[in-house]
Amino acid sequence: DLNSFMYQTVGHEVIPLYAAATGVPLYRQQILGTTLRHERDYDSAATAGESGAGGDDGSRDSAAASTAGLDETESMVPLLRAVMARHPEANALCSGAILSTYQRTRVESVALRLGLVPLSYLWKYPVLPSPSPAADEAQLLRDMAAAGLEARIVKVASAGLDEDHLWERVTSSEGVTRVKAALKKFGAAEGAALGEGGEFETIVVDGPRELFKRRV
Repeated sequence: DLNSFMYQTVGHEVIPLYAAATGVPLYRQQILGTTLRHERDYDSAATAGESGAGGDDGSRDSAAASTAGLDETESMVPLLRAVMARHPEANALCSGAILSTYQRTRVESVALRLGLVPLSYLWKYPVLPSPSPAADEAQLLRDMAAAGLEARIVKVASAGLDEDHLWERVTSSEGVTRVKAALKKFGAAEGAALGEGGEFETIVVDGPRELFKRRV
């Protein structure tokens, strides 16, 4: 789903390159189902109650019916079970959510059901005490840049942002300034400069040397 609130699909072609760039094992699986639960907080029990279509004859029709009754969030469950089988020492699941309760609660739901500790290191980062008087809601992007992380915009979906912003290095002072100026024209809410509301999406092409052995 190009406009999924849960998963980013734009730029997925480069994902295999992260394994080579970081040396960290990569596991992938197709996203099945669609967005059935639109509420901010995720209720897996309600989703399970709505799924249940499809028989056990292995036919294509029954498989399609089963998928149709599956919320896309549940695609994480079999993938993480496979990871846990390969890495029994794994005991936590980290979410990159910054301001999106929608995303955070869905990752937490899956983690807790699998016995994993849910982590959200960046949660509410913009409202933490400012490290300097000049800090603003985009301070996270500046801190990422200072840490050596390079993120580029690969999708725009907000008034004020257009194709000229594609491939903008948003983890830079210049990139932050351009994005904030563009969004401000339409009175974007605080935190929009982080793209957490879907204003834009990015891919990371480089990062701290402790993690990235080479550039993507």
